[in-house]
Amino acid sequence: MDSLLTSASLRRLQVFLAVCETLHMARAADQLGVAQPALSQQIKGLEEALGVRLFNRRKRGIDLTTAGEAFRAEAQKLLALHGQAIDSVRRTARGEMGRLSVGYVPSAMFERSFPLQLRAMREQHPHVELTLRDDSLGELCKALVAGEIDVALVRAPVPEGLPLKHRVHSTQELVVILPAGHALASLEKIPVARLVAEPMIGFPDPEHVGIMNVVANLAAKAGVTLEQKWRVADVGSILGLVAAGLGYGIVPQNFAQLAGPEIVVRPLAGRPARAELWLVWHEEKETPALKRFLAISARK
Repeated sequence: MDSLLTSASLRRLQVFLAVCETLHMARAADQLGVAQPALSQQIKGLEEALGVRLFNRRKRGIDLTTAGEAFRAEAQKLLALHGQAIDSVRRTARGEMGRLSVGYVPSAMFERSFPLQLRAMREQHPHVELTLRDDSLGELCKALVAGEIDVALVRAPVPEGLPLKHRVHSTQELVVILPAGHALASLEKIPVARLVAEPMIGFPDPEHVGIMNVVANLAAKAGVTLEQKWRVADVGSILGLVAAGLGYGIVPQNFAQLAGPEIVVRPLAGRPARAELWLVWHEEKETPALKRFLAISARK
């Protein structure tokens, strides 16, 4: 290693800048709380390490050489960067800086609190770099295990056997949406068994973990099977097809709030069925920034 890197320590730079400020060895020594001979020796050692003379020694005092002026500017920059590095490390450890990658299933954006929590994270911790990724539950779980994302908001439950922690983020009651004028719209509550003969419009659910899985289990408890006539990728399509009179849907209450006058919303008969959203993260990868977000998302 170059002797300059070992000899021109941060302490020597501080000593050098103190002498630059006072241009007087005795005053600089007093300011630093060291003996003048020791101070003079440190400056001499710094000059030897650099191979240049930093100060002109004159009968009436000292002043900076041209090299000394240049070195003062660089020493000030170096000490400032050193301070910034310490501040950055401490703020990162507190979760005030760093990165946070959040995944979510597309339907999670209809949970009103989630966008508000993302906004709160950005406003309260503007120096945390926030990235977002929407994907299926399976892909998000893979990304969590691989460390590609830090946390995900998904439809419950998650696959078993993965090193993932979770907690319930929010719960929505499932309701039936029907075309206005449909025969079942006259009922205050709709029994699941009354929907068997009707065409259902729902989401694709190849992993059998989403809203359609909750609906299938609900139908099984009632001793019936509901067949999906139409499978669409987003809630807008479900609402549009129901409004067109092509069938009914079973969706979370917050989806139904988007319905227009062409659609009638009715609760299901019997014990309310609910769909849960879970926050999921890797149990061994809780970064400070993630802990900040988890704290924000826990507020009601």
